[in-house]
Amino acid sequence: MNPREKDILKILQSEFPIASEHPFRIVAGRLGCDEASLLREITALKKKGLIRRIGAVINAPRLGYKGVLIAGRILKKNIAKAAAFVNAFPQVSHNYIRDAEYNLWFTFSAKTKKEANDFFLKLKKHKAIEDVMVLPSEKTVKINAEFEVG
Repeated sequence: MNPREKDILKILQSEFPIASEHPFRIVAGRLGCDEASLLREITALKKKGLIRRIGAVINAPRLGYKGVLIAGRILKKNIAKAAAFVNAFPQVSHNYIRDAEYNLWFTFSAKTKKEANDFFLKLKKHKAIEDVMVLPSEKTVKINAEFEVG
């Protein structure tokens, strides 16, 4: 990663101006270029896999959502099938495969207990999933990550 790419990533992750109608123009000005050039550079960073997305981080609990961390125990031969099943639900995020007895870990957010229970039942019935451990969120202690890029 070159110094210019590092500068772009630093500003986008921690100094993005949300109080403006033209945030990319402001970022471009800080970097000494025009908005179109910056957008091309951001597109290139996305193609390289250095940026996944640019968007708001919603405070789900303030909208009435409850989060749970779920661990699934899945036979290795079934892990891709189980991950695809889980990923099909829009309420699922942060899905990871781990080398452990419970080897598929992901978060699920629901507005109602019924929505959550319906999902848990589908998980338990899925043939690729041997067992699930459901760990409800009790208190948020950190929700932001900022990465050193330089």
